[in-house]
Amino acid sequence: MRPRKATELPEGPLPTDRVEVDGVLVHSLTAHAMFAMDRHKWIESEKTGRDVGGDAVQEWLDRCWKGWTRARLIEHLYGWRCWGAFGRDDFGLLTRETVDYHVPRAILEGVAEVLAGGGENLDVINWALAHGHSLDAILWLLDHIDINAKRQRLLTDHIRLFTDGG
Repeated sequence: MRPRKATELPEGPLPTDRVEVDGVLVHSLTAHAMFAMDRHKWIESEKTGRDVGGDAVQEWLDRCWKGWTRARLIEHLYGWRCWGAFGRDDFGLLTRETVDYHVPRAILEGVAEVLAGGGENLDVINWALAHGHSLDAILWLLDHIDINAKRQRLLTDHIRLFTDGG
């Protein structure tokens, strides 16, 4: 077994991942989330010595979904890893020069740091105000990222279908 590269996912590529014609590997968010839930379920079952089943899946959704999805979106927006659920138009959005026309690079990096640290939209706005930044660029960026709507849509449209029968 070859050693895993630091940039690879622990589970590696899954059969639902695909390579686009431009060579970009597009990961299935649903399949990788299901893998993470199954891993959590296995760990919790091992701890208790019995199959904890759906309780562990629900626990993962309640405790981990928000942060896990945020991390995947940050990867996607920076162009580190492409996730099909977020759309190709947003892949690498935060590294494009065209974003600099709307959001200066220093502000972009600060916003990304707040989001990557678990901050929400209000945290980003408070950060901007505390640092004297104009809200125009911040609101433009938050509107384009739209993390809350994406996270909720993915949970209701994808993950719940596989975890509780719809």
